[in-house]
Formats: sequence, structure tokens, C-alpha cells
Amino acid sequence: MTTFWAVVSSAALHSMSAVVGAMPLAPDVARRLLLADRAGEFCDILDESRGHLDGLGELTEVEPLISGIATYVPSRNWLQVLLRDHLMVGLCADFISLVEPQLGPELKPSSGSFGPWLGLGTGVRVRWDEEMTAELSVPSDHSSDSAFARKLVGEVLSVAQRLAAVHQDLCSVLTGAGDGELDDLSEINEVMAEVLSRHDRRVADLGLEP
Repeated sequence: MTTFWAVVSSAALHSMSAVVGAMPLAPDVARRLLLADRAGEFCDILDESRGHLDGLGELTEVEPLISGIATYVPSRNWLQVLLRDHLMVGLCADFISLVEPQLGPELKPSSGSFGPWLGLGTGVRVRWDEEMTAELSVPSDHSSDSAFARKLVGEVLSVAQRLAAVHQDLCSVLTGAGDGELDDLSEINEVMAEVLSRHDRRVADLGLEP
């Protein structure tokens, strides 16, 4: 259980860092404020997850892998900033929808729903996606943005699989298999395959090449 909340906390911290760090790429004040509003939403996740952590050691076990995502796949323009968060939210939402039936109440937000954590349906999410759609509608060569999306999902799924392989307790909790290491990893790989399939459809719907 502790590993789960360590992953949640680390992911929120580094997602917030990626959003705040993108300020120089925002073309005007309104867009910078949009980034600030999005960064604020991660505080809600951290407010809840911190109560499940006993110390820094739990975070340091998972942070090297999670922090590497932004290092290996940096956002290089404003559209990629928007794409990163949009795609990350989609990946997380798909993953959670597949594993949530196995999660006990101690691994769920106190509200009972992961929706608010993902910003689904919020004003910030709507404004963010409208901005992204407007950027994508501008006639341009988006081949580099398609490559960015492919690299991002590849790194995210690689990190998720490595976390599951290293932390057997996390793998068992997420899959509900509990039949041994190989069975749990097989289950998590099936989840990842479905997440990737949904991601590819999402990217194609945006007009990018999966």
C-alpha cells in the first residue's frame, strides 16, 4: 500500500514540476496563468497522499524512475506542453479504470473517485484541452509532435512496467492476481497493452500519428 501512495505522490510532484517548468514556453500571461491553475490541482493529490507516507525513503525508492520521464522526453514547444498533460491524464485515467476494481478503499481518494485528481470535467481541464485543440488546428507539420507523443507513452509504460517488476507488492495490489510474481506481471502487461491501445486511438483522434 505504501508503494502505491509513494508512486502517486512522486507522479504528482513531477507532473507539477513539468507544468511549472513549462512557464517559459507559454506565449502570454493568460497561458502562464493556465499553467498555474493546472499546477494548483496537483496540490489536492499531494494533500491526500502525504497522509499515507511515513518518510522520504518511500519516495526515494520510486522517484528515480518517475523523474526520468521528463528528462528523457522534455517538452520543446507550447503544444507539447499541452499534449504532455493531456496524454498523461488519459494514460492515468485508462490505467485507473482497468485496475480500480482490484483496489481496496485504502487505495482510493477519500471522495471515492479518482476523477477530481485527474481534473476530469473541471474548468481548468476544459480550458487546457480547448487550447490544445486550437494549437493542433493551426496548419503545420506535426510530425515532431507525433514523435513526442510516441516517446512519451513509451517511456511512461516502460517506467510503469519497471515499477511493477521491482515492487511485487504494488504489482499484486494493482492486478489482484496474487498468484505469484509471473502471474502478476502477466496481468500488468495485459493492462499496459490495453492502455497503449487506448492511447493510440486518442492520439489518432487528435490528428497525430500513433
